[in-house]
Amino acid sequence: VTDFGMYELARLGPNLRYLSVAKCDQISDAGIKQIGRHCYKLRYLNLRGCEAVSDDSLEVLARTCSRLRALDLGKCDITDRGLRLLAEHCPNLKKLSVKSCELVTDEGVRSIAYYCRGLRQLNIQDCLITVEGYRAVKKFCRKCIIEHTNPGFF
Repeated sequence: VTDFGMYELARLGPNLRYLSVAKCDQISDAGIKQIGRHCYKLRYLNLRGCEAVSDDSLEVLARTCSRLRALDLGKCDITDRGLRLLAEHCPNLKKLSVKSCELVTDEGVRSIAYYCRGLRQLNIQDCLITVEGYRAVKKFCRKCIIEHTNPGFF
């Protein structure tokens, strides 16, 4: 699947609710922005392994797809800035994966925890998250299951 495929899928508009394009390395911000602009009722989106997807896509998705409940951003090129935008505009997020997002830190995780208090599952494996980020999630998202790779959290 390429960005052209995303343009075609975007034609489904609000009828598109679930989309998985995991490991489609030909998809960039251009394609995901089209999905965000036209598919505003999107609830589930899996972008795992789409390494050309960045905060630019996340900004459009956050501002237009406020109904998102589950989002997998594993190995995407996102930062704390993108997570903050997501958190502010998608407070009803239930599942989020930022696995192997090397630019995500405690700051981004704190934003998600503070704004998305109904979060039930968070994958922070292979991220630069310390015990402080972990504590923020536990403080604001009491029922959240955290997947991580840091043995020092317990």
